[in-house]
Amino acid sequence: MGPRQAHSAGPGGAPRAGRPPPFPQPRHPAARQRSGAAPGASVTSPSVPRSSITRLWTASALSSGSTWVMQISLFIQVLRDSSPATLAAVELIGTVPALAFMMVAGTLADRFDVRRLAIGSMVAQAVCVLGMVLFLDNGIWITAAFYGLQGLSNTLWPPARQQWLYGVVPPAGRPTANARLGSVSGTMTVVGASLGGVLSSWSPTGAMAVAGALQVLAVVPLLLQAKVPLAYAEPVPEGAHAEPLRKELTAGVRVLRDLPLARSVVWIGIAWGCIGGAYDVLLAAYATGYLAGSGTVLGALYVMDGVAVILGTVLAARIALRHHLSAYAAAYIFQGLAWGSFFLVGHPVVAIALLGLMRAASGIIIALDTTVLLATVPASVRGRVTSVHMTTYSAMARISLALFAGLLIVSDVRTVGLCTGVASVVLGAIWWWRRDREAERLYPAAVAEEREPASA
Repeated sequence: MGPRQAHSAGPGGAPRAGRPPPFPQPRHPAARQRSGAAPGASVTSPSVPRSSITRLWTASALSSGSTWVMQISLFIQVLRDSSPATLAAVELIGTVPALAFMMVAGTLADRFDVRRLAIGSMVAQAVCVLGMVLFLDNGIWITAAFYGLQGLSNTLWPPARQQWLYGVVPPAGRPTANARLGSVSGTMTVVGASLGGVLSSWSPTGAMAVAGALQVLAVVPLLLQAKVPLAYAEPVPEGAHAEPLRKELTAGVRVLRDLPLARSVVWIGIAWGCIGGAYDVLLAAYATGYLAGSGTVLGALYVMDGVAVILGTVLAARIALRHHLSAYAAAYIFQGLAWGSFFLVGHPVVAIALLGLMRAASGIIIALDTTVLLATVPASVRGRVTSVHMTTYSAMARISLALFAGLLIVSDVRTVGLCTGVASVVLGAIWWWRRDREAERLYPAAVAEEREPASA
């Protein structure tokens, strides 16, 4: 179980004519230059990107922590009052609307002011969590409805945050920035899950109230960051007109046909979603069965999971640009080797160590994933391509969870887990073998420099 995570503006986030801009607008020359801009050229202080990354990281961490605490308290309360089947229905209500809306969220992030979208997403989530606080004890289906609305609101945050990040960080600093934001996952796996477990054992309603407070606090760093100009935002081409919304919704898919590197990240994400959708089920089943463990062993595995992901993101930030693609493929291969080996051991300590190696490789993938995905993607469709990646991965993970439930009826956990590890090794090897050589050659320059915007 893990967290899911203006008025109006004109196309590309530009304020509509005749209205004052809602936030400070780009003043840096890079916002008006094309590919002739010198990489790393900056008029702003170097401290601005660092403080901006910190604010976006803090907002992400608070929101992720809120979601962890909220989900754990909700699930515990549902299981106290109802059956696992009811919990499954609640989870469907909480996730299906979000999956359906992800593509729209990416389009909105490309079309409107990302600062308004990000702040609006956080405020809407806070309202929904506070609604869950009010009805948790005596209105499970109303609570489930608020849960679904919270997930729906949360879909705006990832693409809006990504566009916001790229608007305040120079191109050469984006791999490091992506790696730092990638550490949120590991940090909140440790902190959020632990906090949620402790608070929910005391009072699910009290834990839900804490989740609401964390979500409200997540708005604060964004309000502070909104005062900072989008110095590196791509300008809207003169005379550009908004396309029909239906056409814009499919632009992220259409543009991938001409971007082999981004397309390869999407397909390997779909493939891993199919394999890794049952990660939590396999981990819990193996820990309590073959490792003869209790909640303590499972808790130790999740702590190692979070710590290892953090370590992986730190290592990824130190990988040279020219080695990004080889490291990305190698991480998938190493992840599979460690994950498969995990199901061959019977001692908890060895299993925890192997899971740490596996999740460190996952941390490298998490940190490099967004950088590799968006390296060759035009700024005008980054939000939509991000949402395509998220939607396809998440949808396949949900489908695979149902498939694995059936597979575990006819096979044992050890066999299934070992097969998923082998599959990860094969996927990493195929991705490296089928990589586009031209995209590989251009990748370092594409990441380090601002590219000429292209239409979808």
